[in-house]
Amino acid sequence: MQPKNRSNQEETHTEKEVHTHEPFDASDFVERFAKAWDHPNVPTFVAMLASDVRLTQPVTPTTHGREAAAREFTRLLDWLPDLRGTVDSWSASGDTIMIAWRLGFTLGGSPYELRIVDRIIVRNNVIAEREAYFDSLRFFLTTLIRPHAWLPYLRYRGYLRRRHAHTGHPS
Repeated sequence: MQPKNRSNQEETHTEKEVHTHEPFDASDFVERFAKAWDHPNVPTFVAMLASDVRLTQPVTPTTHGREAAAREFTRLLDWLPDLRGTVDSWSASGDTIMIAWRLGFTLGGSPYELRIVDRIIVRNNVIAEREAYFDSLRFFLTTLIRPHAWLPYLRYRGYLRRRHAHTGHPS
């Protein structure tokens, strides 16, 4: 599907600030998204986000703002250092892009693939809002049958803190 680019600029007024919505090239945006997930790093992710971004996904709390997103991406990449994403397909209409993609990573010592569909609202060529859809039950069941995944996942989610090997105190 060819993206529908708006020929007129639209303005959205909020109490906080005024945002100008400029036409964007959806295929270019998806290409940047694909490259970012092919070699994930925090600065690349953060550069794709609006300052007031809203990120929602199953199981975890909604992330508000670029700084909170940077912290979450850092924690995610610390937990899953071999994380890689592959875009399978996408569609765009107006300022909304739907991306079907896969995340591959090691979970509890074995490869795992998570299929995701993201609904992304783009504002000024960056992500203003992203809502991810994936099968969280399959992910949890796989985590449960892989005991080596338990502690790292619980640390990532913030339920457990790492202990220093030399002191035994939480970090």
